[in-house]
Amino acid sequence: MAEGIDTRTDFVQTISYPRKGEDGAVIEIEKFSLWYGSHQALFDNTLNIERGLVTALIGPSGCGKSTLIRSLNRMNDLIDGLRISGTIRFNAENIYNPDVDVIGLRKRMGMVFQKPNPFPMTVADNVAYPLRVDGIRDRRVLDATVVRALKAAALWDEVKDRLNDNALGLSGGQQQRLCIARAIAGEPDVLLMDEPCSALDPLATAKIEDLIYELRGRYTIIIVTHNMQQAARVSDNTAFMYLGTLIEYGDTRTIFTNPKHGRTQDYVTGRFG
Repeated sequence: MAEGIDTRTDFVQTISYPRKGEDGAVIEIEKFSLWYGSHQALFDNTLNIERGLVTALIGPSGCGKSTLIRSLNRMNDLIDGLRISGTIRFNAENIYNPDVDVIGLRKRMGMVFQKPNPFPMTVADNVAYPLRVDGIRDRRVLDATVVRALKAAALWDEVKDRLNDNALGLSGGQQQRLCIARAIAGEPDVLLMDEPCSALDPLATAKIEDLIYELRGRYTIIIVTHNMQQAARVSDNTAFMYLGTLIEYGDTRTIFTNPKHGRTQDYVTGRFG
């Protein structure tokens, strides 16, 4: 099975039985396709993201995982020539409706990127930044938010005496947890994590995975990862993508131990990818 050969004609999307969140789906993706100019990157993808659970997007490089996750908060809008079809509903509202407040949408979906990207300012100012952008200046509110978000990101004990230090002086793993603290400072509904551990060492990766486990339930988390072991450890549901197409989606244990699609079986057993 050679990578790069487009055999989408034999793809049949398999929806297994994903674990259900207590309050149902927070994001509903229906027949969603996306083009960059003449190049089609996503093909007719349909899945529901369950509220309060961790959903992993897995698949080989270039399969559309990051494109899909960046479609959820419309970050792809910044790319010239973008065109879409289908719908993505967040809390039952189509996020691509013309009257949607895109800035407001992004506030409700915190984003954590592959490489830590703290701002060149103090630790405390990094966390308080989303509130300051919203015009909040009350020192008591800002201070309380900094403490709450750093504790939620399992970073407080490590930086409580360094709040006025430049955030760029933190280790890579600490910087990534700081970015998570910044993402949750504004109390989003969803956390989008695009390969959050790819630039980290194993110890820092373990801390981020522990943090994801702790945040589960308080936030709906969607994580893109190439690391299948990581997906198996941290997620409730897993979606396998290949060449821009969702191949199979279901409960993580089922995807890794009893997938229904042969291509999923080949990927999770290491035959390609």
